[in-house]
Amino acid sequence: MKYLEEPQLSWLNSVLGSYEIGDRVLNGKIETYSCKKAGSDKRLAKSLELYYQQEIEAAADLLGSSPLGPIAAPATRKLLINLISTMNASFPDYDFSAVKPEQFRKEPDFRIALQRINHDLAELLEAEGNGFVEKMWEAIAEAIKLDECDVYSYIPDMDSDPFSDGNLWSFNYFFYNKVQKKVLYFTCLCKGLTYDSDMDDETMEDSVVMDDDGEDAMEDYFGMSPDWYEQSLSD
Repeated sequence: MKYLEEPQLSWLNSVLGSYEIGDRVLNGKIETYSCKKAGSDKRLAKSLELYYQQEIEAAADLLGSSPLGPIAAPATRKLLINLISTMNASFPDYDFSAVKPEQFRKEPDFRIALQRINHDLAELLEAEGNGFVEKMWEAIAEAIKLDECDVYSYIPDMDSDPFSDGNLWSFNYFFYNKVQKKVLYFTCLCKGLTYDSDMDDETMEDSVVMDDDGEDAMEDYFGMSPDWYEQSLSD
């Protein structure tokens, strides 16, 4: 996955990079990658493809459907490899090759992903003031065509990835545009300034999960009108 420089995201990443809110700090970033593979990406893709083929031969249940689709389908394996490759590129000190298909899910609609992100960043958005949320999504919409994207989220492995150690919560969204052949990766970690490991399980259990049907998600964007995206396209 080739990292793509997106100047319109620079100011946003400077805000998200380290943002203190009370006794917590947010560390977020938004990166875009080309789906074209080269070098280590090709080696990883071949290795994962071989692994999945062996798993399919060894376990008949993998022929069924995963959250991304049936693993026996080449398109599903390609998608899974692209998502894993994106995380490996974004966090080079970690290896996500052991991530399972069930650790991903497909979001029903890109607007629902917007709502969930806005919900998690609500305190930051409020602190930055009116207009920030629209500017944030306008910058993202310049980097990738949101209405053409399939959106996927990642459920962390709490034992072995950067989204576990001392984090109160995290989110990971992949805006995958097949037409543009690119992925926009939006990730954020929230950590207490004073870390107490005993709070990890309790905090994760208290995390708010939006309804999958997304009915409420279509109504409120923390200051954004429901037809914000359509209006932005016509400007």
